Amino acid sequence: MITRTLGQTGIRVSVVGFGGMRFFNRDEAEAEAKATVRRCVEKGITFFETGSYGGGRSEEVLGKALWEVTRRDQVVLADKAAVADFPSAAAVSAAMEASLRRYRTDYFDVFNFWGTNTPEMHEHILRAGLLDEVLRAKEEGLVRAIGLTTHARPEWIRDFVEVYPWDCVVLKEHLLYSRNQELIAHLADRGIGVVVMTPLAGGVVAHPGAAIREMLTQAGTTPAVLGLRYLVANPGVSSAISGMTTPDEIDENVRAGAIEGPLTATELGLIDEIRRRTSALGERFCTSCGYCMPCPQEVNIPGIFRLWNLQRGYGNDAYSRLEYQKLCEQRHWADFPGASAEHCVECGLCETKCPEGLPIIADLKKAHADLTAPQS
Repeated sequence: MITRTLGQTGIRVSVVGFGGMRFFNRDEAEAEAKATVRRCVEKGITFFETGSYGGGRSEEVLGKALWEVTRRDQVVLADKAAVADFPSAAAVSAAMEASLRRYRTDYFDVFNFWGTNTPEMHEHILRAGLLDEVLRAKEEGLVRAIGLTTHARPEWIRDFVEVYPWDCVVLKEHLLYSRNQELIAHLADRGIGVVVMTPLAGGVVAHPGAAIREMLTQAGTTPAVLGLRYLVANPGVSSAISGMTTPDEIDENVRAGAIEGPLTATELGLIDEIRRRTSALGERFCTSCGYCMPCPQEVNIPGIFRLWNLQRGYGNDAYSRLEYQKLCEQRHWADFPGASAEHCVECGLCETKCPEGLPIIADLKKAHADLTAPQS
């Protein structure tokens, strides 16, 4: 397993890490949890990231499994405290102490401010004493490095690290929706560690339709390996944390973490073909040029069409449906922020600017119907 230094912290992490978001229900299969963590350690995964998922069960179960198969000094632990509800400094301190107890550890290598998705949340961390509290914990040896986990827009994240030089940033990036490549290079140039969360889009990248799966099989790879390689082949990425829950998933994912060097010509060709299939649907299609924007009603026209194309072209519509639901509900962690298609008032301004001459108004209605239709 390849290891990299997390920014300028001096902390070495495995390029494929373990994400504990889906691990809190492992207490129903404790033997499997232990076997999964043991396989991680055997395969060279040293970076484990989680939080108080399931009321803290992820930390409890993961900690119990870890300390039965390895020592504290052999692994790097990252944990976090939520900021979406604008907590007090005392609340963040209490959350950290509770997480340390559940994990049965004396310190965290990395402690992140969880879900710093808006400028207002970032300002709250700095102005309400949250950062000061964690810096105090760092002086006491409870924390080695401090960072953010965020679904924020790339330009906002750039602003965050301009205001304060965070040790690391945990952000979202994956093969099916790539918006942070320039940001990753920018952060790496500044010496900030970059950790990618949900690198397989919650499992969607790993489960394409039959046509794409067959194409990858013939090329000697798998969807999960290609999806992770797309990320870890980038030297600006310190680690990609994947939510593995079985030993078999680990065996597949660590393949990507053992391959040195940039993407090969074969891998680049496969990625290009996947993107072609998830974009070029029909004689005319949205190229995401953005000329239709801004919409007076803030409808995210390119984002909606991107999700629609992924739904039709990748053969797995789970990601597209979920992200469109987030957009409809105006969730601040949505991949595609803005308003949903139902907010279109049919002014037609977008159609006058579309270089492809698309019937945007009619296609928005079709996209909305497909992305919200009941599943059979």
